[in-house]
Amino acid sequence: MTWQGFGILLLAASAAVPASLSAQDSAEPDAQDSVIVAAGAAENASGRVAINLAAGNGNQQAGAAAIAIGDAALAGISLDQMSIAAGAGDRATRIAIGPRAFAGIQGLASVNITAGQNNQSANLAGLAIGTGGALTDIALSQSSAPTGPKGAPDADLQAGNDSIDISSDAFLGGSGLLQVNLVGGERNSSANTFVLSVSGNGN
Repeated sequence: MTWQGFGILLLAASAAVPASLSAQDSAEPDAQDSVIVAAGAAENASGRVAINLAAGNGNQQAGAAAIAIGDAALAGISLDQMSIAAGAGDRATRIAIGPRAFAGIQGLASVNITAGQNNQSANLAGLAIGTGGALTDIALSQSSAPTGPKGAPDADLQAGNDSIDISSDAFLGGSGLLQVNLVGGERNSSANTFVLSVSGNGN
């Protein structure tokens, strides 16, 4: 087995982001935190693709992968996420993914998109390919605040003010491993984990 075109694409929302990807964070309690992924933003990306986009406060995101190839391959990866934030107020959030935003992605891709407060999301992948033997080990733990979401009790806010809009062809035609977390709201935890072990002796 051979791997070709192995590369890295890292996009993170901060003060400045590419024109095709945008995140908006407002300090107003009833304002909208929004992440907009434009049409074709990461279309046909290949290799190792890791995208983290967040709007809001206190959000945690991780996209990690361990790949081992050799006579005796061992791939290990672990992650701990912890949030002790409390007392967050409700804010309207919106995530919108445009047409073919991630269409045609090939390879190992992880996407975390978050709008809101004190959310956790993680994508972890461990791949071991050995001609003689292979072993993978992956561990993920998440600890968040013990209090539940506030919801939308204020008179100025309507229930169900968190929205995620995905175009029908946003992820069309991809191949390989694609891990996606889309989180809107507050104090949510979401994770994808994947392990693949392949050895030359057929185990």
